[in-house]
Amino acid sequence: MQEFEDTDSRNSPKRQAILAAAKELVARKGPNGTTVRDITSASGANGAAVNYYFQSKDGLVDLAHREITGDVNRARIARLDALEQQAAGQPVNPRDILCALIEPILTTSRSADGGSLYVRSVFQMRIDARTGYHTFDINQHVARRFVDAIAKAFPKLNREAVIWHYEFARGSAIHMLANLDPVSRRFELLAKEPGQALPDTPVYELDQKQIDRVIAMILAGFGQPLD
Repeated sequence: MQEFEDTDSRNSPKRQAILAAAKELVARKGPNGTTVRDITSASGANGAAVNYYFQSKDGLVDLAHREITGDVNRARIARLDALEQQAAGQPVNPRDILCALIEPILTTSRSADGGSLYVRSVFQMRIDARTGYHTFDINQHVARRFVDAIAKAFPKLNREAVIWHYEFARGSAIHMLANLDPVSRRFELLAKEPGQALPDTPVYELDQKQIDRVIAMILAGFGQPLD
C-alpha cells in the first residue's frame, strides 16, 4: 500500500484527480456509460487507486454525481438565503428568484471545455432510464425552498400553479443552456445552411449574457395564472 500512504486526506491530489475525471465523464457519458477504464485513462490513475479511495466504481460515480448536483444546489440555497434575509419577510423579487435558481449553473461545476457539468448530468439522468442515480431525494429540499419563494412572490397562485412555474423555469433553463453547450451547439446547427460546416470556435458561449436571455424569456410568463 506504499503507493497510497499519503491518501488518508480527502484532499489527496491523486484522489482529487480521479474525482475530477469522473465528474467530467459522468456528466458527458452518464453513470452507466462511464467505465473504470475511462476514469483511469482520464486521470492517469489505476483501478486499484479507484477502489482504494472510493471502494468501487459505483461509489465514485455516485459521489461525482452528488458533488455536481450538490455544488450547484448549495450555491442556489446560499443566494436564496441572502435574498430572503435582505427582504426581511417581504416577497423576493421574481427576477432575483430566477437568478438564484439559474445563475449557479453558470458559476458552479464548469467543465474543462466551458460547458456545465450540472446541465450535462441532468440530461444524462433523463436519457438513461436504467440509472439508479436519481436526483429527487437530494434535490427536493432545494425545490421546496424555491417553490415557497415563488408562492410568496405570487400569492394569488395556488400550489399546483406555483409548482408548474418552478418546473417550467428550471426545465427551460436547463434545456436552453444545453443547446448552448459547446458539445451540442444546437442553436448554431439550426441557424446554418444545409451543407455548411460549423466554425471551429462556437459562436455562443455559456456566459452571463446567455443566462440573462434565458431569464428574460422565462420572466415573460412567470407568475401568470394557468388556464
